[in-house]
Amino acid sequence: MEVRSKYESPLVLEKIEIVESSFRKRTDSLDSLELGVQVERNLTKLDDGLFEVLLETTVSDEEEKVFVNVKGRAVFSTRQENMDILEKNTIAIMFPYIRSYISSITTQPGMSPIVLPAMNIVAMVNDQKK
Repeated sequence: MEVRSKYESPLVLEKIEIVESSFRKRTDSLDSLELGVQVERNLTKLDDGLFEVLLETTVSDEEEKVFVNVKGRAVFSTRQENMDILEKNTIAIMFPYIRSYISSITTQPGMSPIVLPAMNIVAMVNDQKK
């Protein structure tokens, strides 16, 4: 089956996968913990119009009573030439998958899942480039 739209994006997600993940919990309750989110990314050109993005997201408190690390890999095809726009758009497409995966792996008896807030990817990338 093929679905078409006149608003199709020139950026196409060809493949996405979780390549590594880990989860540790060393406390009974997360209620009093303040968790931080760190995101690292790498964009590599594989071929003409083909790019690989590695996105690593870590969620933890300062003492790592809770620690979650997820590495995702995606391959995109595009006619886009602007690397800055490409980087931001690919991360914005990948992040909901990572976010959902983190919620899934942290769901266990006696614990509410960790649900990451929506993030301003443009601001994050701009801050990391400074």
